[in-house]
Amino acid sequence: MSLDHYDTISPTARLVAEMRRYSDIPFAEEIAERIGAAEVVRGMLEGEAPAAELLCWMAPTLEARYKCVVEGIRTSGVKQVIELASGFSFRGDAMNQTASLRYLETDLAEMHETRLHLRDELRRDGVLAVQPHVVFAPLNAVEPDGALVARHLLPDEPVAVVHEGLLQYFSMDEKQRVALQVADILRRHGGVWLTPDFEVISGAALKHWTHPHFMRIHSAIARSTHRSLRGAAFTSVEEVERFLSGLGFQATPRPQIDGTFPLSSVGRVGTTPEQVELLRRDRLLWEIRLR
Repeated sequence: MSLDHYDTISPTARLVAEMRRYSDIPFAEEIAERIGAAEVVRGMLEGEAPAAELLCWMAPTLEARYKCVVEGIRTSGVKQVIELASGFSFRGDAMNQTASLRYLETDLAEMHETRLHLRDELRRDGVLAVQPHVVFAPLNAVEPDGALVARHLLPDEPVAVVHEGLLQYFSMDEKQRVALQVADILRRHGGVWLTPDFEVISGAALKHWTHPHFMRIHSAIARSTHRSLRGAAFTSVEEVERFLSGLGFQATPRPQIDGTFPLSSVGRVGTTPEQVELLRRDRLLWEIRLR
């Protein structure tokens, strides 16, 4: 499949950036402003701003998704990270404010160039410090590039492979290709694969998918990416575990929202305690290792 086909997914990074701006995620508001995230989301919604009912779910969902990956990296104890399809997360810069990590952020070539320009701008204006151990590199998560990984990671150190908001757009075959690339990295280095991307549509999550505001944003995403989020989703935790087991992994699902971090967006967008509890029960971070 051509790289141009995967580039259709990239605009969703601006949707994610717009939702993150309601949180205390480092650099989130500055990034959203500079990339014109609000205008992109309005375009996706045919000129309208996101409805309050959508914000009260999406903002804490995406905040929890970001923060649970950060917490997973911290608790894993690894000192080097490769992030696939990192979009506008700038997680490496954020984490290196308080830790010393070798951090390789990757994305498709076009997004990579956009991110480099943004990083240079943020450094010039004093928003970002220069982090010598944070490297941006072009990489298609579906196409292995062992030479790039070997060039930037220490050979005798375990690694955390992370991503958020990537696999949801992929077919089962593409998910498998990403998993095999991750397996190759873990065989060479050891370590762990951390991702919230194995989403399961069942229970409370099923109600979100049938809510009118969610159906509208999902339709907008489908128009932009030419991909169906629902069609590519799993239907049970057991299905995810079977998929990963068949590729040689041992997977442990954990709640994304486990009390280790605050959800700062909740007060800003009016999320109720009942909604937070549903997210706590529904959203999982997958800790995955080779058997």
